[in-house]
Amino acid sequence: MPGCIIRAIIEARAPEGAFPSFIRFGDRELRDLNSFTTAQVLRALRDVSGPKALTEAREKALDFLLSCKAPERPGAFRYWPDPLRPPLIPELPADSDDTAIILLELVRHGRVSLESAVEAAASVLVPHRLKNVSQPAPSWLRPGVFLTWLGGEGANIVDCCANANVVALLAYTGHRHFPGYREACSMIEAGILWTEGKKERIQCLTPFYPHPAEFVYAIRNAVASGAKELEKSLNLVHGFGWLPETTDTASAETWPICSDAYGTIVWSSGVLQKARSLSPNNACLRKQAGPGEFGRHETRAFHIPIPCNKGPGKKSEIRCFTGRRCL
Repeated sequence: MPGCIIRAIIEARAPEGAFPSFIRFGDRELRDLNSFTTAQVLRALRDVSGPKALTEAREKALDFLLSCKAPERPGAFRYWPDPLRPPLIPELPADSDDTAIILLELVRHGRVSLESAVEAAASVLVPHRLKNVSQPAPSWLRPGVFLTWLGGEGANIVDCCANANVVALLAYTGHRHFPGYREACSMIEAGILWTEGKKERIQCLTPFYPHPAEFVYAIRNAVASGAKELEKSLNLVHGFGWLPETTDTASAETWPICSDAYGTIVWSSGVLQKARSLSPNNACLRKQAGPGEFGRHETRAFHIPIPCNKGPGKKSEIRCFTGRRCL
């Protein structure tokens, strides 16, 4: 069975080197080739050995990741190389999440030197952090954590899953002392505790990740990369049961791996789930959660925290940086 899965992964790779995903928005579906999915597949295949064709697929995928460099911001990476951005989606600036995920894979595979990765982290990630937390704000938010966008105008967003990926890069490169690292770890733990394990709260922490399992995978990767400060967080999320126990192949094709901040555009990737299924730690990938179990909550088009008291004795709600209602 593993051999069949590996062959399917190899055959799925596009000529450009990327591993494909699908974009779903409304009733439309579009095949997509992007850096995020490709880097996640490489992460999942990290300890998987196979035929020469798998090695070649890895090398082509790494070539593709290098093509996603942001020319306007040396050291940073974009979701797409310019020629492959879907015309229906506006141009996006480079972001901390893709930059951290891609750099870590490039360093692990020897395509970028450790020194270059550290220089990139210092020059493009550390400067783009949250300076102040204006009150009222979610209790888990921390000044100094990493913002999502590395350029452009308009509101910026804090995503705990993206912060976990930056933490993984800094831990792996031996730079846990960099500004933002401890703040990010503190925020992640505080946010997880704040959810009390409730799935309806998790998306306030991870607006770009609609399925809580992705947060678990990111924290697990960070701890494996040397982020010992997140060991407690990893134990907490495992205890909350955010990983479905099993998933079938058909459901894996539509498992949401990431989205825009409002959940209106969602990406899925069957090849990524196939790659993950090769790890004994991911036995949960044999059955998907029921449709709508992790559905999006109400959103609004603003990016500031606004409290809303429902009255004496009733729960209050917080609309966090994503505009999502957090009960």
